[in-house]
Amino acid sequence: MALTESMKLILAGTIKEWTKFSVEKEKYTQAANEVAEITKKVVHDCLLFLKTNNIDIQCESVDTMKILGASVHIDTVVDAIFPNVKASVVLKCSGSTRAILINPNKTISVGGTVVTFDELKKAIPAAFATNAADFVRDSFLYVARTGGKEE
Repeated sequence: MALTESMKLILAGTIKEWTKFSVEKEKYTQAANEVAEITKKVVHDCLLFLKTNNIDIQCESVDTMKILGASVHIDTVVDAIFPNVKASVVLKCSGSTRAILINPNKTISVGGTVVTFDELKKAIPAAFATNAADFVRDSFLYVARTGGKEE
């Protein structure tokens, strides 16, 4: 059986929607990866500051950061369920968690403040840096109180 024109139109529409979804997924994944790398560097700087003040911090690289022995994780999360794509960067250390949301309009929601992706790539906005410092503080206090055990 040969495909009719109406069958081809239906299938072409499906291909168009899938292509749009695939492009969006790639765009969000790339943006989230870039935000995660910037976040790792800012958190690393915060940890270096604590380490210079004799706090038990391990931060030889952005990929091996620990607070009082508890690992710091900064991961991209891309939730791609056709036809919608959402992306974020999740910061975790023991039971302390924060999320940075990647918005459809090329902005980033961090700690209740919205910054543009371009601003973040040029220089670290104060709200972004403050959010990272808050995360490090909260993580430190959580690990200090619980010994790193999640409650």
